[in-house]
Amino acid sequence: MSSNFKFYRSLLARRFPVMAILFLISAAVGGILAVRLPTTYETVARLIVQPQQISEDLAASTVQIDALEEVRILQEQLLTRANLLDIADQFEVFEDLENALPNDTVAAMRAATNINASGGQSRRAGPQPVLVSIEFRARTPRIAADVVYEYVTRLLAENARQRAGAAGETLSFFEQEVDRLGTELSLRSAAITDFQNENSDALPADQDFRLQRLLLLQERLDGISEDRAGLEDTRVRTIEIFEATGNLGVLPEAQQTPEQQELTQLERELSQALTTFSETAPQVQQLQRRIDVLREQVEAQQLQTAAGDTDDEQLSGPETLLNLQLAEIDSRLDEFDRQEDNIIDEIAALEDAIARTPLNSITLSSLQRDYDNIRLQYDSAVQRLAQASIGERIEVSARGQRITLIEPAAVPTSPASPNRPMLAAGGVGVGLALAAAFFMLMELLNNTVRRPVEITNRLGITPLAVLPYIESPRERVTRRFFRVTAALVVICGVPAALWAVDTYYLPLDLVAERVLSRLGLG
Repeated sequence: MSSNFKFYRSLLARRFPVMAILFLISAAVGGILAVRLPTTYETVARLIVQPQQISEDLAASTVQIDALEEVRILQEQLLTRANLLDIADQFEVFEDLENALPNDTVAAMRAATNINASGGQSRRAGPQPVLVSIEFRARTPRIAADVVYEYVTRLLAENARQRAGAAGETLSFFEQEVDRLGTELSLRSAAITDFQNENSDALPADQDFRLQRLLLLQERLDGISEDRAGLEDTRVRTIEIFEATGNLGVLPEAQQTPEQQELTQLERELSQALTTFSETAPQVQQLQRRIDVLREQVEAQQLQTAAGDTDDEQLSGPETLLNLQLAEIDSRLDEFDRQEDNIIDEIAALEDAIARTPLNSITLSSLQRDYDNIRLQYDSAVQRLAQASIGERIEVSARGQRITLIEPAAVPTSPASPNRPMLAAGGVGVGLALAAAFFMLMELLNNTVRRPVEITNRLGITPLAVLPYIESPRERVTRRFFRVTAALVVICGVPAALWAVDTYYLPLDLVAERVLSRLGLG
């Protein structure tokens, strides 16, 4: 046991300079960081995302966004380059800010800022309130509090502006949509009206009437043809009777004028009345007066007709009567021709309208379908416009979902970092660990035989005696000299080198920060 202790003591004495260098460097860096690192103060403000104050069953806001998502968006907008540079310049967050690069300032601001959101929808606990904390570290307590206050102010203002703006844009969109659909609806209605006016004779609603009218006109056309054939036959027979007998006889009742037919009917009634009453009876006298009036009208008609056909030529009584009857028949035949032409023209127009009605029906249905579709869109847009108007009022009056400050940032009374005793103790601890690690590493890498027990363990033999290396007086003095020199170099040289680096190259705290950043620990 005593030999092992002496052996390791000798190894420790041999490796002490390097171990001392590692220990001194680590302890010096820890001590310098504990002394040189600037004092930082940290403060925090807490906010909460409150739900809509009016029940969504009564009125819903048009700005529907998840609370956590809204906080993340506001966080990214708050930590923009322009905002960070403006806040850093406004509150003089960093010393010598005029000479600092903008990129370094932005990076330092983001490193000193911590925005954390928690809560929201959870599978296990269900919906939880969303809490937001905003932290900032600065070189003075007042700067830390001012920056957090500015963060909170800008975040709340941006939240209100975004929600009101989104609600206003939604309302404006639906107002424009209602106007557009209203204009489109008017155009569609005007197109339907114009089409109906242009095709008023061939609309689907009147198709049944046109079909019935067509049947009626065809029946009337057939009746006129039959009547005209009868008149033509009567005309021929009248001429034949006149040529054969020299007299006309009595025309059939169907071929007489309405006045002649009424006159014949009254004469029959007069003959029947005379069988019952005398000629002085009031009924008989009234019939006689009506017969006299009708006779004058019939004679006037016959004279008027004869005057147009004789060309001022005096005819005999039978010939005049023949001409009168033929003129009457010709006049009725001409009337039949006019009626037939009118009916034929009307039938042609009806047939054309009936033929165009199916196509008009398809076109009108298409126009009506487009009108109905736009009408549905218009009604839906009007309904959503009303909802958007209510949602806009909710956001303008701050009754919707909003972020509220529940704990403002207070001016810190004690620094948050650095923990100087911990840094110094950490430097010492790391130095001891490095020295011990170096000793162990050298021991693991050294495979030489240095003790009798190692000969036994490796070769399996037991030496009879072991003769140590005997130094000469000169070698002993030289070895001691080098040990003392190395110790002095370590004790004096390492602090001197660290002082030179800190003074002429770069402060050791910045060197340590860069090393930690390279190692991913900063």
